[in-house]
Amino acid sequence: MIKLNPKDKVGIASPAGFINNMEEIAPALEYLQSLGLEPIIGKHVLDKYFYMGGTDVDRASDLNGFLANDEIKAIFTTAGGCGSQRVLPFLDYDLIRKNPKPIFGLSDNTSLQNGIYAQTQCPSVTGFSLKYDFKDGQFSNFTKKSLEMVMSGQKQKIQSGQTLVSGKSEGVLIGGCLSTFRNLCGTAYMPDLNGKVLLIEDVGEKSYKIGVMLTQLLQQDGFENVAGIIFGQFTNCAPSEAQDGTVEDMLQEFPHLLNKQIPIIYNFAYGHIPNRYVLPIGEKVRIDAGACCLEYI
Repeated sequence: MIKLNPKDKVGIASPAGFINNMEEIAPALEYLQSLGLEPIIGKHVLDKYFYMGGTDVDRASDLNGFLANDEIKAIFTTAGGCGSQRVLPFLDYDLIRKNPKPIFGLSDNTSLQNGIYAQTQCPSVTGFSLKYDFKDGQFSNFTKKSLEMVMSGQKQKIQSGQTLVSGKSEGVLIGGCLSTFRNLCGTAYMPDLNGKVLLIEDVGEKSYKIGVMLTQLLQQDGFENVAGIIFGQFTNCAPSEAQDGTVEDMLQEFPHLLNKQIPIIYNFAYGHIPNRYVLPIGEKVRIDAGACCLEYI
């Protein structure tokens, strides 16, 4: 179970996109300190390499260093963006298995979190990002409450969204941002889908692209044994052309493409939105789609 205590040290890293300066995450660091945590800044946290927060090797070096340090109890990512998948070949997975630590992140960090889970079964936390959550100078009380429940080791029971396909099931929750999760398909870093509950959201993609990416997941080995699906919010995902259909059209069609009925919730409060649930991935959950309920067990 994920649990952080006052006086715990936590690593701060930029495994995906870069930040311009420490001022961009200063309010977030103050927030972590207000909880009694001690942020330890990675050596390469301000690096820039193209669109990323440093070279692949340097970004991995920060992560591996935190993983090897017994005093560091978790790792918080500064930002989303692009590039976390490129770090995966340079991580020390034996080290992660011996010293499992949750990585807190959102958006592009989906690749990092799920890639690590695929290799080690180490859980992470999706739905919180230092830069994103404090970009307007205020941190949503909704998200804050959910995050603090996760950090204190409490098991959330959440009612959110709408029923797409009714039913109940149990499985380990994986996923996050659809486009970055989909990028893992066909690699050694794609989690086994058998018996999993998929969490899926995205931002800034055309509606037809959402349909295309869902089709690729549908054709991934193991998808036939997925236990359930939770569709979060698809922010700014408009049709490219009128005939393309909306994202909701893509989601409504999706159950008809499956070869079996599984519980599916949509419009769940998770994604690139201010008020979202913060969720451990790699942990076992129970889903009751008829009641729009997600419960950690």
